[in-house]
Amino acid sequence: MKRRFQPWQLAALVILLCGGAVWLAHWWRASRHMDAKALVECLPRDRSTHVYIDVDTLRRSGLLDLVAGSQAEEAPDYRHFVDQTGFDYRTDLDAVAAGFTGGDVYLVLRGRFDWKQLAKYARDQKGNCRNAICDMPASTPDRHISFYPLKYDVLALAVTRQDRDVSMIGPGQWPNPPQLPPEPVWISAPSFAFADVNNLPAGTHAFLSPLAQAQNIVFAIGPEGNRLQIRLDVACANPESAAAVAAQMTATTGLLKKMLERDHMTPSAGDLSGVLVAGAFQQKDQRVVGTWPVERAFVEALATGKAQ
Repeated sequence: MKRRFQPWQLAALVILLCGGAVWLAHWWRASRHMDAKALVECLPRDRSTHVYIDVDTLRRSGLLDLVAGSQAEEAPDYRHFVDQTGFDYRTDLDAVAAGFTGGDVYLVLRGRFDWKQLAKYARDQKGNCRNAICDMPASTPDRHISFYPLKYDVLALAVTRQDRDVSMIGPGQWPNPPQLPPEPVWISAPSFAFADVNNLPAGTHAFLSPLAQAQNIVFAIGPEGNRLQIRLDVACANPESAAAVAAQMTATTGLLKKMLERDHMTPSAGDLSGVLVAGAFQQKDQRVVGTWPVERAFVEALATGKAQ
């Protein structure tokens, strides 16, 4: 004799199956390692400048300590933050992806976090935590800091004009996976970011102004032999535009060399002029690729504020 399932038994089975599927999806998402592409895809995409830093690679290479300086030089406010939260980027941060749009900042950080301490810190700063999102006032008026755990080792954080705006960060923000540079540090910017370069170092204005005519610009920094290299990748509307950008940047480099020669100055590896005059540019169809070798002396000068 066949045994029939009672309706309540079928309902219970369906509930168990659904609960198991939800748990399995949650476990898979929580256990999956988020690489650079996954971190970037969590950020708002449109009209944004994006930055990625592989902090762990910089730490292992010794560059992080070189750029950060000694702990004795750290601001007291930062040391207070470390003491209160147990989080120190020198040891606990492995990677950060950032998006900048309209004056707002969105961050996705991978590392090691004490979630209870972070929530307590937010409340101690006159903030509140509700539905996993913590929100607190920033030090700048009319700004809010909000954050929540994307995963056990990934923190979503926003510094914006709107409170709880960290909800803008989450998986699947990009309709198509981004093509990311292989270097451990890079910045990708739309062309309008270079429409006004007055806030950038004076010596770079002539190099960066032509980029306002491009479509998208990527600067990437990575190792090249026993030194670093800055690589520029410019996407233009057509080969003619790319040729014009390459020609203008090559001409600007040549003019800088002549000016230094006229003033009987020798480019130094420890200042910006030494980096800029070593630039080389090449057109590849609708793209322009530029490279600048960077000696350790320049990184040291930049870290200590001695770069000219």
